Amino acid sequence: MAINIHNTMVIAKKEFIDHLKSPIFLSFAITFTLVILAWSYVKGMEVEYTSTVLGMPDVMRGFQGVTSVVGKFAPIIGIVLGFDAIVKEIKSNSMNVLLTHPLFRDNIILGKILGSATCILLILFISINIAAGAMLIVSGLPVTMQHLIRIEFFVAITFFYVLFFLALSMMISIIARKANISLLFNIAIWLVITVLFADLIFKSSYILTDSVEIATKQTLNYINFVPEHHYAALTGGMQDVAKESLGSSSAIGGIFDTSYSLSDWAAEFWPNLIILVSFSIVSLIASVIAFLKKDITL
Repeated sequence: MAINIHNTMVIAKKEFIDHLKSPIFLSFAITFTLVILAWSYVKGMEVEYTSTVLGMPDVMRGFQGVTSVVGKFAPIIGIVLGFDAIVKEIKSNSMNVLLTHPLFRDNIILGKILGSATCILLILFISINIAAGAMLIVSGLPVTMQHLIRIEFFVAITFFYVLFFLALSMMISIIARKANISLLFNIAIWLVITVLFADLIFKSSYILTDSVEIATKQTLNYINFVPEHHYAALTGGMQDVAKESLGSSSAIGGIFDTSYSLSDWAAEFWPNLIILVSFSIVSLIASVIAFLKKDITL
């Protein structure tokens, strides 16, 4: 087992270094960092205004506006890292070369997942903390340890969210015959999950039932099956916005709502956290199983 772990770590290290040398990954990582940095600067200016003019000094209010941007674009990091992770290796015959070495298939897939996951954690930690620093400087408000803890909680939540898309993109890469086909499927799934799903369910239900209340209830039921809903609830309290349309809304506005303690936040949103992590774990297991069953001709 020690040899297996060693082999897995060797592949993970190679995958990590390859990603850091990839122009595509570096380009998107820089773009993603600049986008949330610019957005954080804008939100920091708004926080400064609300603190000086309106007398609402809370730097975390700015992060409540940043979470939606991160939630929309962070999944692309997982897609960029995973869409050609397997299909490219198979097409270039490098997978056959790997399998001629004393390696088990689980070493290969677990090493690739570990290397890519490390890249995701690295870019999220750097980009979100840089954006946080910019917002804190622009706002000019004091920072407490509670603020810093909430920011790192946000990094962790976003990591598990992006991990789902990494696993999904790798599974599609295992099934697809070409990298461009894998990329198209991943982009389509990203658009549906992060942008279109709730709208599609609501409008379809409304057309069939001609009732806003029924359509809203059905939408609330179905959006539980997508990780974006649970991520939005944890980070921005969007679950409460959905509840409000049915007349039962909680006041907690996500991880950055400092009017409530982290204990209050955890008590309200622990089911969303468990479901989000479960989405990631199940999708990772599915991608491993798919690779183990993949017919690769030597």
